[in-house]
Amino acid sequence: MNLLEAMKERHAVRNFTDEPLTAEHIRSLSGSIAELNAAHGLNIQLIHNVDDAFGGCPTHYGRFSGVHNLVALIGADDADAPEHLDETIGYVGETLALETVALGLDTSWVVLHETSEHEGAWTIADGQRMPAAIVLGHGARPGRAHRSKPAEELGLVSSGIGSYANAPEWFHAGIEAVMLAPSALGKQPVQFTLLDDGHTVQAEALDGVQAHLCLGIAKLHFEIGAGAEHFTWAD
Repeated sequence: MNLLEAMKERHAVRNFTDEPLTAEHIRSLSGSIAELNAAHGLNIQLIHNVDDAFGGCPTHYGRFSGVHNLVALIGADDADAPEHLDETIGYVGETLALETVALGLDTSWVVLHETSEHEGAWTIADGQRMPAAIVLGHGARPGRAHRSKPAEELGLVSSGIGSYANAPEWFHAGIEAVMLAPSALGKQPVQFTLLDDGHTVQAEALDGVQAHLCLGIAKLHFEIGAGAEHFTWAD
């Protein structure tokens, strides 16, 4: 299963069985985490096969059970622009989530409170923050597809292009991929605009809970759906 197939297959799962991760699961995910940490300067950590992967931390939203495995998404914070870490964590975390689905496992995004005062197995250094985490394992029941905003609300075009219908097929494919992206409370606080030159895309976070985290997730989906060779991101 490639990432495009995993994106279509992925649905949030919050209840897991006690079946442990295999050595191959751990090896593959640990390798991906090491590569992504090096590439993005993060401190992501895999917690696996423990009694309570949340370490006693309360969740921001949703009821979970049987959570024995977790990817702690940790990185250095920028006090002047905390949204930068949120967006990076969204992008990199969703990369790991899709790779996890491709391995045949189930996942869900989760935001935890009190992550610096916990009983968990992760380590947060001074100046670092954990905006979110990904739970993973063998789902007790299948996840369900979520509702999405219409494509025309998520994808806009500049006046020189005319209308969404006039946008190239790669832009439509990118927006269809964004429609599949998970977001906080399902609100999808993001917007993608194709500019007049026909190949530059402006991605924006709108008002909403964890909007920049959602933007990072959605940008990865757009890249996978549209094909990175077809466009460039606006500065």
